[in-house]
Amino acid sequence: MRRFVVAAAVLLSACGSSEKSTTVAGTTFTSDDSKGTASITTDKGSIRTAEGAAAARVTMPAYAPLYPGATVTGVIETETEGRKNKMVTLSSPDAIGKVMDFYKGSLTKAGWKVPSSFVSDDGGMVAGEKDGKSVSIALSREDDGKTNALVNVPND
Repeated sequence: MRRFVVAAAVLLSACGSSEKSTTVAGTTFTSDDSKGTASITTDKGSIRTAEGAAAARVTMPAYAPLYPGATVTGVIETETEGRKNKMVTLSSPDAIGKVMDFYKGSLTKAGWKVPSSFVSDDGGMVAGEKDGKSVSIALSREDDGKTNALVNVPND
């Protein structure tokens, strides 16, 4: 199977148009460098990625909105057996504690239980639960002083 994935990647890179697509052994690989998107689709589910301008257009739920002033750096959306999930990475110049307080406040205001959270100078995490769904936000501090966040939410 690994050879099929490598072959698919080679075939996609050889195509001349901005959108490239190939199917190998029932798995479809699609990418569009001009849009900053790529996807892999099988009969069991799919994964879609976006970066740049495509990622910046992400829609987030009210209980976990985009952090004000943050730059979206990437989006990964998955679907397996009807269950959808969205992971959004973003970067902010604000301190980890400030970003953490924003997300804890957003979750609790929307009625989510926050059973666990922690924060330090180098990172932090907050988890939320509601109606059988879960949310997590992981934070890390980069050497350049920016706070990175990985927001993982059910894709309703």
